[in-house]
Amino acid sequence: MVDVETLSSKQMNQVIDHLRSQHAGIVKEWLDHALIKKEDPFYKEVAKNGSSTLDLLYQYIENPDIALIKSLTKKIALERIEAKTDISEFVYNINIGRQIVNEKALNPLFRPEEQKWIILMINQFFDHLLYYAIKEFSSLNDVIIENKNQFIQEMHSDRLTILGQIAASFAHEFRNPLTAIKGFIYLLESELVPNDKTDHYISIINDEMENLQDKISQFLLLSKMKGLDDLIAVFDLTACMHEMIDFMYPRFLEAKINLMVEISSDLKVEGDKNQLKQVILNILNNAVEELCDLPEERVIKVKAYRSSGMVKLKISNNGSQIPAHLLENIFEPFITTKELGTGLGLSVCKQIVEKHNGQILVDSNASYTTFTINIPEAVERTSL
Repeated sequence: MVDVETLSSKQMNQVIDHLRSQHAGIVKEWLDHALIKKEDPFYKEVAKNGSSTLDLLYQYIENPDIALIKSLTKKIALERIEAKTDISEFVYNINIGRQIVNEKALNPLFRPEEQKWIILMINQFFDHLLYYAIKEFSSLNDVIIENKNQFIQEMHSDRLTILGQIAASFAHEFRNPLTAIKGFIYLLESELVPNDKTDHYISIINDEMENLQDKISQFLLLSKMKGLDDLIAVFDLTACMHEMIDFMYPRFLEAKINLMVEISSDLKVEGDKNQLKQVILNILNNAVEELCDLPEERVIKVKAYRSSGMVKLKISNNGSQIPAHLLENIFEPFITTKELGTGLGLSVCKQIVEKHNGQILVDSNASYTTFTINIPEAVERTSL
């Protein structure tokens, strides 16, 4: 390797003079071969940047200092970002400049050692230029992506807030009339002469009313999680799970589902018992609905245990795999795999679990879809 010191100041000046004599030609050829469109907002600046790059090269030959290179790359990278240039074009344009300068630097008047030194210095310069240009370009691009993601998240948050307000308004507007309707149904029921037909009709009406009230409750939970702070207590999740399984058992039998249960005893958690029961019931109910049309054996697995200070609950079913495009957003409002589903159930489940400092996850493959709920195990309090 030829060291910089092997050339005298006179030799360096000769190299620089030789390059300066071709300065305009290099810039023109560089611009002709670069991937720059005429409508580029910085088209005129590109020629200036090429000229500034060559001026820096001359300075670098005399005194290799990367500080000036960094300054230029900040300007170039910012312009390329604003022009929405692809990074591959950015790299290509710099390397085209390197190639042209190397070709123009060749001169039979220079001795072999001088020629070797010139090529070495040119490539060192362009290596630094390329490195800092890409670094600055990537850094600016990362900031833009981060700002866009933040904007999207803020927009999403704003929309969910508006959705919550609409949901609360909707729920309250419907709850009062439903309460009145239920009261009058009760009065009618007491006035009618009992018979099989009227009893059947009244039963259907009451079931549908309960269904409507459940949907309204979901809207209220989605909007503001009403009452959670007032109902906090340490309770046995094991008992809650068995209670919900017993409640759902007639549906398991009706749908001919093979239920596999493995629940550890005395799983204590702190929170709202009724809301966590709702989460368990919602996921079990979803599993049953998913399996109803399955022609082969229908299986639901329920497993609960403690691990590293957490109570882990897993509910699996062997129904159809959730498509990948839905899996990512399955807990978002109005995302559902059901034809007539509202897409609120899992969103409410997620909010309830997170309010309990927990986490709900889903994994789906060709064999099983598994919902996993992790909730901190309650710390036993000892009285002094």
